[in-house]
Amino acid sequence: MLDIISALVVLAAIMILGFVGNFIFNRTQIPSIVWLLIFGLIIGIVFNVRNLDPTLLMSISKFFAAVAIVIILFDGGINTDLYQLFKGAPRGLLLSVTAFSLSVLLTTLIVVLLSAAGIVDMPMENSVTTGLVLGAIVGGTSSPIVIPLANRLQNLQERTKMVLSIESIITDPLCIVVVLAAVYMINFSGGLNIWVGVKNLASTFSVGAVTGFILGLLWLPVMYKMRREQFSYILTLAVVFLVYSLTTLLVGVETGGEGAGAISCLIFGLVLGNGKKILKILEYSGKKFEMDPETKHFHSLTSFVIRTFFFVYLGMMVGFQNIGFIFIGIAILMALLAARYISILISTYHGGFEKDDRQTMIVMMPRGLAAALLALNFGPSLAKKLIPNMNSFFEDITFVIILGTAIICTAGVSMIVHYENKKHSLNPE
Repeated sequence: MLDIISALVVLAAIMILGFVGNFIFNRTQIPSIVWLLIFGLIIGIVFNVRNLDPTLLMSISKFFAAVAIVIILFDGGINTDLYQLFKGAPRGLLLSVTAFSLSVLLTTLIVVLLSAAGIVDMPMENSVTTGLVLGAIVGGTSSPIVIPLANRLQNLQERTKMVLSIESIITDPLCIVVVLAAVYMINFSGGLNIWVGVKNLASTFSVGAVTGFILGLLWLPVMYKMRREQFSYILTLAVVFLVYSLTTLLVGVETGGEGAGAISCLIFGLVLGNGKKILKILEYSGKKFEMDPETKHFHSLTSFVIRTFFFVYLGMMVGFQNIGFIFIGIAILMALLAARYISILISTYHGGFEKDDRQTMIVMMPRGLAAALLALNFGPSLAKKLIPNMNSFFEDITFVIILGTAIICTAGVSMIVHYENKKHSLNPE
């Protein structure tokens, strides 16, 4: 009974901390990730979580990771404005691709160099694969942090906010699908193959997008008709899980189906969140079906609970059995900052962006839920295959990077806001 009470106390503490962290974020611009990760780390140390049954922990991680993938991508879809997406797409897409690609390349370079120098004990032939997967895991920014933070910065141009928002929306599914494709190749093809990877990604994106779009159009009128029924939003959530499951089974679990399922959830959410606009584009003249605010609020709440749990869980699973992982994480963090700087230079070139906006874009690089769930779900099995003597390699380094990018973002934005306020006080006109 005492164990149950302890578990309930921890659960209550996690929920309270999630609320308090969000409250602090709304007033101080300090992301709740910082408190949740540290709290999880404390729980892990106190209860010695990493010494529990690894099979049980893996089962829990895989189930909640699947749920989190569905929720995070569906929530991203319903909260994306289609017109804004099209309007800011060129620069936003350019930033997404360059930032992600450079993050993966520089992370791989760091891992290969550390392996060659003997600092990281892994087979040299596995260092490239390890670096590529780790780079993909931490390659994207977190939309739940970037979007509200950007919207709060009054001196930031609207187009800059749009580009940052689009980047954070695109990179979440990009990270998830690329990692899923990499895991598929490692498990079933014996290693990474660029041609197979590109082919798999193209197939995954196309099948997932088409399936999600068709199912979204079919569900729109049903959702609209059921909107006045009590708890109708639960029905939509159930359908989202079915969309993921059906798409995954359609493509096949052993042929990259999880990636297709992830994309189908994103597109399904995009259709439901922009029903009126999509039907207008399709020149449909009937009822203007759209998602009601109550359903959107419910899914935002679900996403909040999932995020809170996962960041605490990541902190719990971090062991730092090898203290060197902290320094590796810091080295990769510096590489990600360099990648960010270069990608901002490229994506804003001749774009008319102000200097203050470009500086803000550089520090707006927090990693979040996608990185946490990918590290927790695939990290242990990948480490077992690639670096058997470093079991917590992916989780520990991802923890350092998520925490580090949150601190860089918070400190950077605070300094920029302070500088802008000082500048305006000296030149009020």
